[in-house]
Amino acid sequence: MANKISNSSASSPSPQSGATDSLWQPSWLHWLISALSGTVEIEKETARLKQENAKLKEQNARLAEIDKKLDEIDRKYATRKLKSDTN
Repeated sequence: MANKISNSSASSPSPQSGATDSLWQPSWLHWLISALSGTVEIEKETARLKQENAKLKEQNARLAEIDKKLDEIDRKYATRKLKSDTN
């Protein structure tokens, strides 16, 4: 009777149990797999966002170039003076 183990201590893993204990290992392994899966998903999302960011930078550079050309055309063919040109 003195050696009886309660259900709560037998079912809850503890660091004092050995790493080979069948109750401790699956929960630890499950945690590790979940953590690694989350890390992989974060890395995939980070790579996707970096690609998207690079594409947006290229688009912004092209738009800035087009905007500059439009300003030049506007100054060349404008019939009225722009406020910025009169200063």
